[in-house]
Amino acid sequence: MTTLSLPPVPMWHRAVPNRPERPPLLWLVGVHGGAGVSSLAASMSWAGDAGQRWPARIGFGADMDSPLAVLVARTHMHGLNTLHRALVSHEQQATPAGSELVGIITVADSARPLPMPAEERRHDAENLAHELGAQTWRLGWLEQWRALEPHDMAAWIPDVNSSPLDDGDPTRTPPQPVRLLAEQILTSARTAGARITARAHPGAQNPSP
Repeated sequence: MTTLSLPPVPMWHRAVPNRPERPPLLWLVGVHGGAGVSSLAASMSWAGDAGQRWPARIGFGADMDSPLAVLVARTHMHGLNTLHRALVSHEQQATPAGSELVGIITVADSARPLPMPAEERRHDAENLAHELGAQTWRLGWLEQWRALEPHDMAAWIPDVNSSPLDDGDPTRTPPQPVRLLAEQILTSARTAGARITARAHPGAQNPSP
């Protein structure tokens, strides 16, 4: 069987612009326009918005970017097909060297159930993500987000000492599905970061006597 050869994905050849004050733990990458990256990044205090390009200046310097990436797509057919192509590109090493794909998020494009062809395509993308060692998350339709700009949205800040109640106002508290998603992504990002550190410093956890 002939292997499909894909060109490199769109990537930033300098540090991702418009970065927050603190370096993001991971980057959310939209595989197409309107995927929902800006809203998600605004809702997660430790995540950066990479737009529709992969971070490519990966490293630990002040002008470098985290290697951790989560791909985001809407659940319409265009979004799911584009997501699948991005995963194939990563599988074929057409993504920036050193990138660590933490997972994918499919964001509902409607409050209605997915038609069968789109549901099957989402399963295809999720299966490929799992084969690549990445996590998969689904975010349902959030009606309250339709009336907000990203800068109006409350950010979820991890705090072991408190768990904010959802008072129904997304400008004060992220909706519960977003908080649950953020907690899961944060856990996976920390695990991936520890794995990278262990690869970079083998034996650091168990030094020789």
